[in-house]
Amino acid sequence: MPNELPSIYPLGIVGSGQIARMIHSAAVKLGITPQLMAEDSGDSAALAAPGASFRHPDAIASFAEVCEVVTFEHERIDLGMVEHMEAAGQIIRPGARTLRAAMDKVYQRRVLIGKGFTFAPFAELRGPDDLIDFTNMFGFPAVIKSVRSGGQAERGAWVVDNQNDALRVMAEQIDRDLMIEQFQPIVKELVVVVARRVGGNSRCYPVAETTNTDGFCREIRAPAAIGTRVKTEALETARAIAADLDSVGVIAIEFFLTTNGLIVNEVAARPHNAGHHTLENAPTSQFENHVRAILDLPLGPTHALSKASVTVNVIGGLDSVDPADHLHEALAIEGASIHLYGKRPRPGRKLGHVTALGDDMEQARELARRAEAALMNRRPS
Repeated sequence: MPNELPSIYPLGIVGSGQIARMIHSAAVKLGITPQLMAEDSGDSAALAAPGASFRHPDAIASFAEVCEVVTFEHERIDLGMVEHMEAAGQIIRPGARTLRAAMDKVYQRRVLIGKGFTFAPFAELRGPDDLIDFTNMFGFPAVIKSVRSGGQAERGAWVVDNQNDALRVMAEQIDRDLMIEQFQPIVKELVVVVARRVGGNSRCYPVAETTNTDGFCREIRAPAAIGTRVKTEALETARAIAADLDSVGVIAIEFFLTTNGLIVNEVAARPHNAGHHTLENAPTSQFENHVRAILDLPLGPTHALSKASVTVNVIGGLDSVDPADHLHEALAIEGASIHLYGKRPRPGRKLGHVTALGDDMEQARELARRAEAALMNRRPS
């Protein structure tokens, strides 16, 4: 069915997942009907975007020709092509420099360490000699990471306790570029989401705390339970990184709060899983501010509307339960906001999320967990 909504700005979104879906919905709210380039008609974003294009990734350049501004929901793109598009005068936001830092963890660290930001000690991992040299200096356990992001279901980090474990991971991931990083004594995992316009005007959302299990982000709590000093440092560092990378749109800075202080973990140049709570807990969601920022429109306020916000991700399990089959039970839990992405269930796949607000973090968490458990047809954990 043709898209009959008016189009104020020729905006293009490249992506098929839930991030693209929510960016598209935020744009439509503003009266902007983006063009969407998806991979398959059954993809989460395509289901919510009438008139989506379905083209091979190599056709992004031709897709961009009918859009004034193009944005991406992920970092799995051909950076050389993006640079060529920019050179031809096409507007890509965020631009190639920001995308390169998000795509390549080694480049990201070298650039930002050179600017004075703190990361864990690391090295490229091209063979056993690199492994031996690094672990002789920093020991085990260590963390092996993929230098570039893979697909949503692809694992990107492995904690290894000895040389045999490390060599096994290297053999299993032989087709991927790898790096090794010193294991950190993590107290909390934190994320700051920043929205930044072309001229440098930016706004930060409250610092969020994430809980990750088996490589999946399970829960996000905002605001994070941290002191004023750590909060100030995280916000100032995130804003400075966004500026140094000349980011336009939403950029998320992941931190480790360790026993030795705050260090940067990763940079994601797009709306982030840890910012999904802003759909309910901010005057302007991260998705709407992403649209505003890349179109150089005034940013909306980012303060929290509630004292406590908890988001629980809905992850597919081995039993192949479809949360859509249990939507009735979840909606009966008043106060929980349900977001399903229209995806077919499979183990490890993110199928949706649930957010609950309140004056007390534990009450909000209990409510969100009840709703997530109802969707997955089991008792709350």
